Amino acid sequence: MKPSHISLVILLVWLFLVPTLMAQTPTAANQSMTSTAQSPSAADVPRLIKFSGMLLDAQDRPMAGPVGVTFALHAQQTGGAALWLETQNVKPDASGVYTVLLGANSANGVPAELFASGEARWLEVQVERQAEQPRVLLVSVPYALKAKDAETLGGKPASAFVTTETLAGAGNSAGAAAAAPSSSTVSTAAPISKAQTTTKKAASAAQPAVACTNVTSDGTATVNSISMFTTACNLQSSVISQVAGNLGVGTSSPAVALDIVGNNAGMRLSGTGTHQVTVTGLSSGRLGQDATGFFFSSDTNGKVIKFLTNNGTLNEWMRITSAGNVGIGTATPANKLDVVAPAAGATGLSVQATDLTTANTAVSGLANGLNGAGVFGEAENGNLAFGVWGRSASGVAGQFDGKVNVTGTLTKAGGSFKIDHPIDPSNQYLYHSFVESPDMKNIYDGVVNLDRQGEAVVQLPAWFGALNKEFRYQLTCIGGFAPVYIAEEISENRFKIAGGNPGMKVSWMVTGIRQDAWANAHRIPVEEEKPPRERGYYLHPELYGQPPQKSTAWAQHPEVMKKKAQTPGKLIEPKQ
Repeated sequence: MKPSHISLVILLVWLFLVPTLMAQTPTAANQSMTSTAQSPSAADVPRLIKFSGMLLDAQDRPMAGPVGVTFALHAQQTGGAALWLETQNVKPDASGVYTVLLGANSANGVPAELFASGEARWLEVQVERQAEQPRVLLVSVPYALKAKDAETLGGKPASAFVTTETLAGAGNSAGAAAAAPSSSTVSTAAPISKAQTTTKKAASAAQPAVACTNVTSDGTATVNSISMFTTACNLQSSVISQVAGNLGVGTSSPAVALDIVGNNAGMRLSGTGTHQVTVTGLSSGRLGQDATGFFFSSDTNGKVIKFLTNNGTLNEWMRITSAGNVGIGTATPANKLDVVAPAAGATGLSVQATDLTTANTAVSGLANGLNGAGVFGEAENGNLAFGVWGRSASGVAGQFDGKVNVTGTLTKAGGSFKIDHPIDPSNQYLYHSFVESPDMKNIYDGVVNLDRQGEAVVQLPAWFGALNKEFRYQLTCIGGFAPVYIAEEISENRFKIAGGNPGMKVSWMVTGIRQDAWANAHRIPVEEEKPPRERGYYLHPELYGQPPQKSTAWAQHPEVMKKKAQTPGKLIEPKQ
């Protein structure tokens, strides 16, 4: 808030407060005498300073409230510690203008001793999240300069002329009549007893108020409404009410100890402290209702925040533990997010990226730890369980950029390599199909030069015999013809070729069937009956004139496929 934007109106009122006048005004002269006699001393009267200003942001636009503003009094224009300060939540109007009563946050208001010396006082107005602004010199309105003299009569205190006992016994004397309120003063139908006056005096010490000679009203009053000063010494009804011990804000019929009703936000909690809301009790506190609220609690798992719903009985659907773990469907989350789907057929976590205009990502996993896993999937119930299931009707079901390791059997409909074309790598790809057989077959080949006797020994790797069995041989002469043959079969990882011409090249190929431990335990079946659940379904139904709903994906994961069928552009549910 810039100094040029401050509209300062300061009213220093140093008058005595008549407590009974705030609640009700006597209708008879003797009641006025009683009220005057039991007024608090000047030392008990809280001091309030009315202050108006304007709140503008850095672009000179009116700020929307409430805005936290700190007001501080200083003895000099710059520097030095504050003599007094307080923070209020200020709600400016549409133009940014606001009015506050300085000292309203304290039972005693602004300390009177701040002004006893007659020295100048500077007011600092500090708006939250804004730089410190220049201080403003406090000045008095003209008649306030005479306020000090109003405490005496001709320089002498009132006790020099009359005692409280004299005033109490004056009855309906002329003096009491002169002290009676004017026509604009708030009046009551019932007289005020001495006990009532004493009670109100005690209450005034705990609740600060402005001392006025006349308290006016707008002429209306609402039953059970707690009154407020809209301007100095003018009472009106407020939005706060009290009914049967319940306090209501924004409602005239509070149903609980504190009932707050708002149009958009019922209550705003703000501040600069560490804890904005503290809930105390033996074990728990609650904010909201059982049907839709959330619950602060402590149980055998430590301090937690529980989120509850109510479907006839109160159910917990999420909690946050003191360790910072979030559990959905579980009361003991072991990770930052644990999701458990106890219902049969339910999906634990469903994530959708529905923007059709971008190449978005529904789930992204990143593990920066040593030997971590970005995504881990595990399914351990049934031979149709998938640890990770990727599916795409128009693109690819899985994309791997880097090495791929399969610890187990790789089953596929076909396979090939795909590389940039060696001749035109920038414009074409080159594919080659895999070599396949009904056996777990390995292929080895090479070229050998025959010696002077037209023979050659081919040495194989040391692990060859341990890995393979049931060998097959092929020999082809290069550059001529000769009746070459396998003179000695594989033994001790080598075999011998004979029958050729000296110096002839011979191309050879040997195949073997795997006999390692894993292969012996996991032989791939050549033919297999479809399980009952997949009969009538096809891996590629479109190749057999069948609709997409007859794919084995529908047989394996019907709940997931039905859910996808409800999404626009997805498959429809198959007809039975």
